[in-house]
This record gives sequence, C-alpha cells and structure tokens, in this order.
Amino acid sequence: MIEKFLSAVGFLTIFPVVKREFENCTIFFPLVGLFIGGFLVLVNYLGSFLFPKNVVDMLVIISLVIITGGLHLDGFADTCDGFYAGKNKNDTLRIMDDAHIGAMGVIGIFCILGLKFFTLQSIPQKILYPSLLLFPTLSRWSMVFASTISKPAKNEGLGKTFIDTVSKKDFSIATIAAVLISFLIFGLKGFFILIAVFLVSFIFLKLVSKRIGGITGDILGALNEIIETLVLLILCIN
Repeated sequence: MIEKFLSAVGFLTIFPVVKREFENCTIFFPLVGLFIGGFLVLVNYLGSFLFPKNVVDMLVIISLVIITGGLHLDGFADTCDGFYAGKNKNDTLRIMDDAHIGAMGVIGIFCILGLKFFTLQSIPQKILYPSLLLFPTLSRWSMVFASTISKPAKNEGLGKTFIDTVSKKDFSIATIAAVLISFLIFGLKGFFILIAVFLVSFIFLKLVSKRIGGITGDILGALNEIIETLVLLILCIN
C-alpha cells in the first residue's frame, strides 16, 4: 500500500516517484490532498512571521501551484480554451490538446487565481488553517468521483487511464477518507461542504459529458481547480 500512496503522491505533486502505478492509487487522493494542505499551513505559518497577510496569502497560492507543478491549472486553461472556442466535440478536444494556451485560458487562470487569493483574504483567521487542509482534500476526492461515474471522451490519455483503473471499491475507500477528514476538520459543516462538492462536481461532469461525451485529463484538472475555489468560497461566507 505504501507503493500506491507514493504513486498518488507522484501523480498529484512534483515529488519524484520512481515507479508510478495507476491501479488503486486513487484511494489515497484525499490523503495526498491533506498532505498538500499541511504544506500550505506550514507556508502560511512561517510566512506570517515575516510578511503581512496579503503577501502570505499570495505565497500560499504560489506554493500550491509549485507543489502541484501547475498540472491542474494547465488542465483548467485547456478546458477554458476548448469549451470557449470549440464548435463541436472534435473541435473542442483538438483545441484542448493544443500545447499552446489561448486567450480564454489565460483569462481563466487569472480569474481563478484571483478568486482564490481574495477568498483566502476573507476567510476568518480562526478557521484559516483548517480551511487550508480541507480545500485540497475535497478537490482531490472530486477527481476520484469524476473517474468513477464518467466515461472517457477519448480512446487514450490520462482521463481514460484513470477511468479504466478506478474501481467502485477505490471510490468507496476514498469517499470514507474524505468524509472522515471533513468531519474531523470542520465537524458537521465539513460534511455539508462535501455534499456541495458532490453536487457541483456532478453538475459540471454532466455538462461536460453533454458537450464532449465524457471526460479527459484536462477535465479532471479543471474540476480540481473549480472545487478548490468552491470550497474556499463556501468557507469565506459569513
């Protein structure tokens, strides 16, 4: 199981893993999200000794981009480009596969990073550390959920690989982990946030499937970014 956990770390972060195995590694996605959250808490804690809050919040966002290698942001940008400019399924997938980022991708990244920054600014200090732990945990769970209920939009690629290797047992274990982590961090509120994540993920996946007939690796990355932002938005509600 250690090998599976390390494989999950290798997929979701920049930490090098010699051998990465897809099968069963998704059960650890919420735990890897919790690990990422712990790293962000450390960045925030150390940065708060030196810098004002707005700078620390920006450092947290930059640290998140660095530790994930910008993988999910890249998928989000490709999704923005493809769904804005694509006229049909094939056209949308072609644009998403293009290595160059378009105008809507740039705008999308700017908007979502800006929204994350201002939500971090608005979250009460007393729940900031729990918030930093929760949002990457639930966003990684959403990718397991997506891989479980969706079909691949293409016959190759990362999205198909995950869909082909994620079992109902994997999803059940990952969900139990997400529920426990949410409840331990925020109590009953954490459970309701997980329900909101489920609903938004489900709606997003249905809309995507209607457009391109399934999901891709880029869609998984886009979903991760959307859910990260959603959780932060909910947590900054007074």
